[in-house]
Amino acid sequence: MPNRVSSTQSPPSGVLPALGWQGCQMVMVRALSALRMVVCELDDPEHARRQDAGLLPTADALLLHCRAHVDPSFLKRPSPIRIRGAVAARASWQSARANLAEFSAFGARVAVLPARIAHRDGVRAEAIYHGFGLVTAEQPHEVVQPPDIHVDAGRTWVHRLVEEIVYDAVLSQQSDHRWDLGSQAFMKAGDSQVM
Repeated sequence: MPNRVSSTQSPPSGVLPALGWQGCQMVMVRALSALRMVVCELDDPEHARRQDAGLLPTADALLLHCRAHVDPSFLKRPSPIRIRGAVAARASWQSARANLAEFSAFGARVAVLPARIAHRDGVRAEAIYHGFGLVTAEQPHEVVQPPDIHVDAGRTWVHRLVEEIVYDAVLSQQSDHRWDLGSQAFMKAGDSQVM
């Protein structure tokens, strides 16, 4: 099963600025066992180095092990992507919590919920206990509870695998965007020649 999916779903407008995550992008990826909206930013120097060397993302566990075996320094190099966290926009707290639960070792976890749910005492208490952020789905997006941004896990090869999966999705999203712009320009050029 592929790790990435088409990112046709637009992120909730205003959620990233409300969290202070300006300059980041969101990509939908299958990270671990579920589809997640991951918030990230490119590490420009490492991304440029990878591009110059022609190194594609290694978004498969077996390929990552093979690459690490051939080049052990690969896992020690900086990642070309910095993951800020994952965002789940859902109608219920249980659904958001289930989507974000496995992501605790990789970054902040933020549930975007209807205000009436995000403000419930029980939801807020559980979010605080587990380190989840809560943001209201309605405009203007209110941060009810900021996410715990401290990632408490030691780094393993799985961290690098998730970073590579997200990196692959970011590059694919950029490529899709460039293709869309190119096809729009082509269609405009075709229209101007028909007249």
